Amino acid sequence: MKKIFAAALMLASCTVRAQLPDTEIYVADFSDVKGMIKISSPVNITNRKGYDNQPSFSPDGNKVYYVSVRDTTQSDIYTYDITTKKTSQITDTKVSEYSPVISADGKSMTVVRVDADSGQRFYSVPLNQKSKPVFIPGTDSIGYYCRIDDNRYAMFLVGTANTLQILTISDTSRKLIASDVGRCLKLSPDKKFLFYMLKSNDKEWKIIKLNLETYKGELVIETLPASEDFAVLPDGTLLMAQGSKFFKFTPGKQDYWIEFTDLGKTFNKITRISINNEQNKIAFVDVLDKQK
Repeated sequence: MKKIFAAALMLASCTVRAQLPDTEIYVADFSDVKGMIKISSPVNITNRKGYDNQPSFSPDGNKVYYVSVRDTTQSDIYTYDITTKKTSQITDTKVSEYSPVISADGKSMTVVRVDADSGQRFYSVPLNQKSKPVFIPGTDSIGYYCRIDDNRYAMFLVGTANTLQILTISDTSRKLIASDVGRCLKLSPDKKFLFYMLKSNDKEWKIIKLNLETYKGELVIETLPASEDFAVLPDGTLLMAQGSKFFKFTPGKQDYWIEFTDLGKTFNKITRISINNEQNKIAFVDVLDKQK
């Protein structure tokens, strides 16, 4: 099962467009006042039939970068400007790019690229020279990633057992952290901890908090059943979604997930949660195809 799941992660094995789920990306207002979290006024920023996924905010929070599959099975990166409500295509290549993240200075973008040989590798793409992506060594078989600091990345590596490894860019060394992990990797706002998901089996999924100095992990909480994605707020509160509902968990204050918002019957399966640096906007994906 893990091999099938890993292959589906990056869609590298998909050869027919119809195999992709129909997904939409939404951006909504977000607020957290003394633990009272509100998500309101969701706007569909893609609003088309097809696959749009993996949203991430620009450093200034004004744009959302995402993956889109349009006329072929090959994916490109697009961006949506929240102020102007305009969509722009960022990459237009013969290979597929995934997981776009804009650098803090706004000058480059990191992506996972499925190369012509079907290898999944990590690249830095200068936004003023998009035709000259820079390969980052030590990243073969990468599926997902999270930037820790200028010299380290956390990587989800696809394999018989999907693993979490820490890459040190300066010497391309990799440290194995855990096996049988999930795709969601989130850095705490203070950048001291990495949160990831450990999947003991098909039903028991746990969120682990990894100390980035000692590389020691501790259990935070079990996930909502079958929920794959989460976000981390500045006070350590975790957010997850299940169906159309959002839940929160604050370590030290609660022992279980608490529902705080139900977006209603318009939404089917909310995934891929991303919150901007200003903590006033949230982006997420709704999977419309109930069979996927």
